[in-house]
Amino acid sequence: MMAESKDTVHQTPWTDSDQIGRAAKPGDKLEFQRPGGYKHVGIYDGEGGVYHMSGGAGVTSKSDSHYRRDEISQVAGKSKVRVNNERDVAWQPLQETEILKRAQESIGKFGGTYNAASNNCEHKANYMRYGKSESQQVIAITTGIQRFVDNVFRGSPTFDEYPSYCDE
Repeated sequence: MMAESKDTVHQTPWTDSDQIGRAAKPGDKLEFQRPGGYKHVGIYDGEGGVYHMSGGAGVTSKSDSHYRRDEISQVAGKSKVRVNNERDVAWQPLQETEILKRAQESIGKFGGTYNAASNNCEHKANYMRYGKSESQQVIAITTGIQRFVDNVFRGSPTFDEYPSYCDE
């Protein structure tokens, strides 16, 4: 567990893209609200931009994802944005210089075939910030599905609870 400093910000409220620079620090993980409840994720560069994995203009398939740097306002469009470094509580973030170095070195490189469950923008942002490729969105969805399945089957009686007419 990392030591907390007075200025550690794990998560800010959702705000307009032109306001996030006041709260964000270079190397922070930014989340962008998207329709349907999912979030696009990238790394703040400290100069109004975000490093992220995206198809971008002219991309015809999800297999064409690349790392890019775009202005926050371009990535946000009309959506809200926030800093979300909640994983800092459990994972030690890399040093700011290392986070930004990883992000800068990734520009223009092939991001791999996009896969919502195993290779999405959040996996990549977490790798840049923490050195770990994981997606909380994927974990939340799979946990929710598992709970649903558990409740469905837990609520159903087992065969042992039915009276046996064959034994008579």
